[in-house]
Amino acid sequence: MKKNYISIFLLLDAALTMAGLALQPVFDSALFIGAGLGTVFLFCAIVLIGKREKQKKTH
Repeated sequence: MKKNYISIFLLLDAALTMAGLALQPVFDSALFIGAGLGTVFLFCAIVLIGKREKQKKTH
């Protein structure tokens, strides 16, 4: 079974961004941490999309 890591990374991006927004009243830097980690996972998804497109072109 082929795993779809792109959707996992996109869901992690959304979840971490929402968690940062939800935890902002608890501590001030939660939004920056959540958005920063979410951006990392978003870039991972972009890299995987690029790899998938490159494989489609070679086949």
